[in-house]
Amino acid sequence: MTIRPWLTASALFALLASGCGGGAGEGAHVAATLPVRGKVTYKGKPLAGGAIRFEPEDSGREAHGEIGPDGTFVLTTFRAGDGAVSGLHRVAVTAPGRGRLPSKYRSPGSSGVSIEVSESESEYLIALK
Repeated sequence: MTIRPWLTASALFALLASGCGGGAGEGAHVAATLPVRGKVTYKGKPLAGGAIRFEPEDSGREAHGEIGPDGTFVLTTFRAGDGAVSGLHRVAVTAPGRGRLPSKYRSPGSSGVSIEVSESESEYLIALK
């Protein structure tokens, strides 16, 4: 008798989970994205490796990407390489290894770096000092 509530809960969970997320073409996006790619430099030189994150100032899903050995990145919000939602974003950058970047760059709130994502631009230079 104690198994029945567990089965009911499991069935309910499976039903709810099956309706979440959706695939491509099923309205999976809640906001349109714009292509965003660019390059991160630190003290004038390409940042070799790490990660970058764009956090919308208003609301919305953040975008993220890996920084390549040449400092380049491509952002992802919903699907690989789809970019970021339009608007003003605070930026955070992390790099492997201690002391490679000042710790202030790890958080969008303390980095002091903001980027306006718009239809008129798709390439961005993030110049850290």
